[in-house]
Order: sequence, then C-alpha cells, then structure tokens
Amino acid sequence: LQGLMMATAGFFRHYLDLPKIFWRYPLYYVNYMTYALQAALKNEMLGLEFEPLQPGQPKISGEKVLTNLLGFPVTHSKWWDLAAAGVILVVYRVMFFFVLKFKERAMPIYRTYYTKTTLHQLKKRPSFRRAPPPQQQPFPSKRHQVVHSLASQEGLNSPL
Repeated sequence: LQGLMMATAGFFRHYLDLPKIFWRYPLYYVNYMTYALQAALKNEMLGLEFEPLQPGQPKISGEKVLTNLLGFPVTHSKWWDLAAAGVILVVYRVMFFFVLKFKERAMPIYRTYYTKTTLHQLKKRPSFRRAPPPQQQPFPSKRHQVVHSLASQEGLNSPL
C-alpha cells in the first residue's frame, strides 16, 4: 500500500503523467502523501523567483513552476493540503480500527468453520478410517497392528 501511495503521490511521476483510469482518479485523490507533498512544495516554492533559462527573459515565479511544470493547483493554501492529509490519515486509522474489530469477532466463527471442514475431510481419508476387526481383514496390515506394551518388547525383534 505504501508503494502504491508513493507511486501516485508525485514523487516519481508528475500528476499529469499518471494514467487516468486507475492511478490518477481513485489513488491520487485518496492519497495522503499527495497532499503532504503539495503542501511542502507550496511552502518552499511560493514567493520564490527563478532565473530564466535564456538571458533577457523575465524571471520565473514559483507559482508558475507549481502550476505549469508540476501540475499542482495553487488555488488553496498549504494549510488546506495539510488539513486534507490529516483528515485522510484519521479516516484510515478509523477504518483500520473497524477492520481489526471485525476480524476479532469474525475469527472464532471462521476457525470453527475451518476446523469442521478439515475434520470432515480427514474422516474421508483412508488413513483415518477405523480398521476392521482382525477376523474380517483379508490380509494382515502393517498399518493397523496390535499395540504391545513397552514392557513386553524384548530386543531387536520387537513387533513395533
């Protein structure tokens, strides 16, 4: 999740370069890192003037760099971006709390179901079936031998 958040926040690719279908619309707008990065860049870039690329041209303002080069809106202040990042983080924490509470209540039900299905499958397996009595066995099986006590076992010729 953190990798997806970093990939869509604007650290690696600019907002305008993200594909619209999955990356820009759902992930870019619910990403708290996007708003934190916008606030940090607004804090650093607004009010600055940069030297032009070619001498004799007018200086480039930090606002133009943010809007034209990086694609960040400057219609609202950095404090709105920080507030949005904080609200998104609180919402994520609350959602995670409810997921944990749901898991806490659902796990005993899931474990009971899983145990019942596993025991049912184990009963179907031939190795867990009860062995028929010795007089009904067509041939002696090494799997279902008569258990002898340890005191009756002598030497290397022990039945077990």
